[in-house]
Amino acid sequence: MGKEQFTIARIFGAYYEIYSEATTYALAVLKGKLRLKNSNERHPFVVGDIILAEKSSGEEWVISERMERKNFLTRKSDKGDSHVLCANLDQVAILASCKDPETKPGFIDRLLAASYHTAIPPLIIFTKKDLVSEEEIEDRETYYKELGYEVMSVSLLSEESIQPLWEKIKGKRTFLCGNSGVGKSTLMNHLHQKTVQRTNLVSGSTKKGKHTTTNSFALFLEGNTVLIDSPGVKEWGILHLTTTELWESFPELRKVKESCQEIYCCELGSSCPMRKYMEESMDETRKKSLESMIESLENPHRVTRRDHWTKAVTKRY
Repeated sequence: MGKEQFTIARIFGAYYEIYSEATTYALAVLKGKLRLKNSNERHPFVVGDIILAEKSSGEEWVISERMERKNFLTRKSDKGDSHVLCANLDQVAILASCKDPETKPGFIDRLLAASYHTAIPPLIIFTKKDLVSEEEIEDRETYYKELGYEVMSVSLLSEESIQPLWEKIKGKRTFLCGNSGVGKSTLMNHLHQKTVQRTNLVSGSTKKGKHTTTNSFALFLEGNTVLIDSPGVKEWGILHLTTTELWESFPELRKVKESCQEIYCCELGSSCPMRKYMEESMDETRKKSLESMIESLENPHRVTRRDHWTKAVTKRY
């Protein structure tokens, strides 16, 4: 038996769960020379990597090669500690809970910035829409749609609400990301129509989510549809981005930059049109997000500002 192409579905220390249509799921280890290969990442392989493997003398497969990545999504919360979470994506689904727990706009904006510089299209999904009014849902959706993002809202209590989401992810590789308690695991269960992830209720005393996913894993569904779930995170580290990249990741600022006469400048000085727009015309919530991200680069160990939507967003309607 020769080499076969697989996708890494999950990682357990030195072991890998790999998947192909022909073999389905199998257990694999790295070939010796790959284990010794230097890498600037936490791990040389991630969920979503496409690899070549061959059957060993036992039941395990041996991974011999990683194919070139189409793209990958990174977060970095400390200098020298870049964490690649997954690879070869078609889109990033940012799950944002409307309530219990309420997802901060700053968290959404950080993920939007990270996905922009990998050229991975984002899809913003507001969950638990049944817990807030129709007016609030419309405000949340309009807020990001006007910036050019694709947005939708779902109630995880309604199969009818889930169906439009299936149309958005069908035939694509989608990375699901959000804070703990936003409903990632519940959504996975709905889409798979059976329990594939253990789910927990939100803590009644703190209104914060309880972690139920401890490492990323890929779920392979019909029609070449792949969902990659991730552990819930409190804040998305963006230390792998430069200050200029942060500014350019905001579409309203990127549009302003297009009219800038200094094509090769981008020093963000006092006369910079992007800086002028930010200081004079930018939505206050978005401005706070950008300032918080810039502060992250200048002071990685700062105490994070935790403004919630209802406290931060400016009423516009």
